[in-house]
Amino acid sequence: MKKILTMLLILVIVLTSSMAFAASGRDEVNIIADTLFLRPLGFAALVGGTAIFVIGLPMAAITKSVDKTAAALVKEPFRYTFVRPVGETGRGW
Repeated sequence: MKKILTMLLILVIVLTSSMAFAASGRDEVNIIADTLFLRPLGFAALVGGTAIFVIGLPMAAITKSVDKTAAALVKEPFRYTFVRPVGETGRGW
C-alpha cells in the first residue's frame, strides 16, 4: 500500500510539473513571435494605414467620418504596436 501511494505521489508531481513547464514555454514563444514578427507587422500596418488615411482624408472629411477612419487606420495599429503588452496576442489586452 505504501509503495502504491508513493508511486501515485511521484506520478502526480511529474504530471503537474510538466504542465507548469508547458505553460511557461508558451508565454516565451508568444513573446518571441510578438517581438520578431507581430511588432514589425504592426509598425508596417501603422505606416500603411497612415498613408491611406492621408490619401483618403479629403473623402473622410466630406463624409464627416474622420474620427472613425483615423481610429481604424491609425489609432488601432498604433495601440497594437506600441501600447499592447509584449506577448499578449489576444483581443483582451
